[in-house]
Amino acid sequence: MFFLRMKQMDMFSFMLKVICNAVAVAKIMNATLILPVLKQDQIWKDQTKFEDIFDVDHFIDYLKDDVRIVKDIPDWFTDKTELFSSIRRTVKNIPKYAAAQFYIDNVLPRIKEKKIMALKPFVDRLGYDNVPQEINRLRCRVNYHALKFLPEIEQMADSIASRMRNRTGTPNPYMALHLRFEKGMVGLSFCDFVGTREEKARMAEYRQKEWPRRFKNGSHLWQLALQKRKEGRCPLEPGEVAVILRAMGYPKETQIYVASGQVYGGQNRMAPLRNMFPNLVTKEDLAGKRN
Repeated sequence: MFFLRMKQMDMFSFMLKVICNAVAVAKIMNATLILPVLKQDQIWKDQTKFEDIFDVDHFIDYLKDDVRIVKDIPDWFTDKTELFSSIRRTVKNIPKYAAAQFYIDNVLPRIKEKKIMALKPFVDRLGYDNVPQEINRLRCRVNYHALKFLPEIEQMADSIASRMRNRTGTPNPYMALHLRFEKGMVGLSFCDFVGTREEKARMAEYRQKEWPRRFKNGSHLWQLALQKRKEGRCPLEPGEVAVILRAMGYPKETQIYVASGQVYGGQNRMAPLRNMFPNLVTKEDLAGKRN
């Protein structure tokens, strides 16, 4: 018996993808999967664990006929911190969208030798067209059936949706808008955005700290930012989103629920969007400080 463990990304969409792929890779190699670890968020320092979000017992039970999943590292493995820090216990350099055969040929022998291994990084490390269809079907079942939110999370989501629909006294439809303009996304994009000289300097320092190999001395980034902006590969600012929505025909009265995290630049950055669509609320507005 041999064991496999992954560390998940902090962004929720990446988190789901990693979990689905982790189950799929464990199935491909007939390995036991240790419950994935959530990576600590670099921006908000969120300490949330897998079991704080999902129903672990349902996850394990639903997949029991496909993959054996355990909640923690076996007791016989004493140095648990070694998994993600030791080169001997970590499989790296897995290519993006790798084929199922890659894991059988290159990863499985190492896991059989060491008995327990961690894979990192693991986002987008399993392909779609180069794996058996049964593996893709398994990924879908993980995403839509095995991963079940805890009851209190589902209740809060239902409550927020109900409050959003009934804000005006009538069950009107509303738009859920995920801006993807958090500090981490803005920094990682290496795009240039409107702001003061001080704001740009702080962002440069943040990028140099978080992505030093990409940042280098920063001299090449301006041309790169212009190119990415021209190609449409930069996150849209809230004001740009407002213009697009208005051009698509959404009226000023449209109710908008902002589903994203804290927007980089705060209220000043949100002002253009709020001015064009005043019926705009966040989860904090709907849930209240206590929740």
